[in-house]
Amino acid sequence: MTEADRPGAGQGLWQLSLAQFRHSVAERALPGCGAVTAVTADLAVALIIKALRVSAAHGGASCEALLAEARSLLGRPGAFADDDVAVFSEFLKSDERLAPDLSRQACAVPLATAHACVEALGIAERALPMVEPSLRCDVEAAVRLLSACVDAVLLNVEADMDELDAQARADVLSARDRLHQQSTQLRDRLNTR
Repeated sequence: MTEADRPGAGQGLWQLSLAQFRHSVAERALPGCGAVTAVTADLAVALIIKALRVSAAHGGASCEALLAEARSLLGRPGAFADDDVAVFSEFLKSDERLAPDLSRQACAVPLATAHACVEALGIAERALPMVEPSLRCDVEAAVRLLSACVDAVLLNVEADMDELDAQARADVLSARDRLHQQSTQLRDRLNTR
């Protein structure tokens, strides 16, 4: 991969405008679905923060504490977008002897993204009863986005574990299944409210 193939020609994804990011996704080798998912997850966290921030003016200390927790999560899912691009950039130009190490890294990034999404879903679950009624749609939209992000990013795990040995594959599958189950349980609880 040449420097010209990289999104933003060496810039981090968060330095691109939305139009540049969209163009890079559509027209370049990278970013791909992992990076798009990570960016989407970070935007979903921003929706939760917005709802909590506006509601905190009328809420109590518990709303302020949850807002601080949500703010501490903002940026974490999105950081995995650049990590995803970096891993796959290396993977595309790698020697096959490096494939097992890169496969582990290629699985670790989406697993970490999914973990951040599950953490955000937990915040959303606690936020929903605290936010103003007019802002619940922002939290509910974030829940749908985050749940879809978990499903989408875990597709990367399945695609990237071919070079793993049996034990590493079992560990990755176990983590994938656990994160999927946690996401599904949180989404289902939130959808019944």
